[in-house]
Amino acid sequence: MREHWSAPGKGVLAVLAAVGLLAGCAQVVDGAASVDNARNADIKVVGDSGGAFDTSVKNSLSDVFDFWKIEFPKIAGGKAFEPLKGGLYSVDGVKVAETKEVPTEAKAEACMAKSPTFIIDNGAFCTLDDSISWDRAPSHLFAQLAQKYGTLMVALVFAHEMGHAISYRLNIFKRSDLRTIDTESQADCAAGAWAAWALKGNAAHFRDFTPQKLDDALEGFLDGRDSTPGELDDISHGNGFDRLSAVADGIDKGASYCYSDGYFSSRTYTERPFRDQQEFEGGDNTPIADILTLDPQNSFVRDLNRFWEAAAKSIGKSFNPVKIAEADSPKCGSSAGSQFGYCPDDNTVYFNPKFAQEAYNSLPTVDFDSTTGDVTLRENQPGDFALGVMFSIAWGMAVRHQLFDRSLDGKDALLAAVCYTGSYAKNVNVPADTPGRIIVLSPADLDEATSSMLGQVGRPQAFGARGSTGLDRIQAFVKGYRGGLSVC
Repeated sequence: MREHWSAPGKGVLAVLAAVGLLAGCAQVVDGAASVDNARNADIKVVGDSGGAFDTSVKNSLSDVFDFWKIEFPKIAGGKAFEPLKGGLYSVDGVKVAETKEVPTEAKAEACMAKSPTFIIDNGAFCTLDDSISWDRAPSHLFAQLAQKYGTLMVALVFAHEMGHAISYRLNIFKRSDLRTIDTESQADCAAGAWAAWALKGNAAHFRDFTPQKLDDALEGFLDGRDSTPGELDDISHGNGFDRLSAVADGIDKGASYCYSDGYFSSRTYTERPFRDQQEFEGGDNTPIADILTLDPQNSFVRDLNRFWEAAAKSIGKSFNPVKIAEADSPKCGSSAGSQFGYCPDDNTVYFNPKFAQEAYNSLPTVDFDSTTGDVTLRENQPGDFALGVMFSIAWGMAVRHQLFDRSLDGKDALLAAVCYTGSYAKNVNVPADTPGRIIVLSPADLDEATSSMLGQVGRPQAFGARGSTGLDRIQAFVKGYRGGLSVC
């Protein structure tokens, strides 16, 4: 996020984007399962270590295979689902990084035979021989994410990979008009379709899959998003916003939508490269002091009021500009522990500086060693728009009060304000030279917003969940971004 007239840069997030990665999380120990879950799956894997991670992969794939046995005939004109012809391969990526070779038995897998090191920190479907392979090394990406976020992360990863296998079976990869980001989006959608099926209790190894665990999974997904690209050619999977919107569509609409004739034409993507070298090398997070300043020239406050004054005028109404103020808790707050919120009586958004600092420094990232492939998961990294959307939601509450005289309590109020925030984000996610903007978004800002929707927004210190899930909030945000204010 930056002021329209300035030109600071955005630092490169040290994030590893593994080919075909769909990371997720559930706050459980890797390999743990409820007593209601089925016994471990008996699936042949070349190089199977017999360890917890490979076991979780086999359990995940078993359930994903079950899903496609049911769903594939529905999207393939009644044709039965065919198992992977090329098999499954587990590889220790640490050894590959050291030797630049894969084990002898893994050389039968066509993609590793062609490029052994591609498997490091990776999990992938190979179109050359219809196989799936993965790096199981404990210090590498998948095992690190699994250790932190649990087996549901593993299931979503391989639901994504099987999404590619389904595209392969439908000859979608033969289309010359598609980009990598298109087929990656389709695989994300497929993972969402599987998640919806599993949430209904259909997955034998994930009987304990709940909406809250799905929220955790979606938040963990951000740890595996693409880094902000340097050039257009670097765009592959899409940013976190693009990917979560595809997963959400799969959950809402199912596999038939993901593989429908109109799927690709229905997709829009927000990931974009850095504007220039300065942005690539620098840091484009607006300092928190500039976001929280009480100076009347606060750029973010001015821009939010600009947007809503124009929106109100378009429907024949007027919007009274909102103010911000520092306080331990909102002056009108009735919820215990509230540290952020809008008060209609004085048309003011109150913020606790400590909580605002936590929201600003709430982004998850991944650092990796390009030589060894070792991964370090980091929390609490800075993201200006993670805090920015909190203020935007508060402005959304002001809109409900001022323009429509509606309640500010409950789930409906929160989701409407989140939807409004999506519309505002679309309005400022524009080129830097767009007239009439005081601020514009930077390439990573929508990821920061997505992270905040899943985590910070629902905290008791902020707006509270109010019966909504993180997925609900993401869906409302995407709805407003895509459809504009009229759909909110």
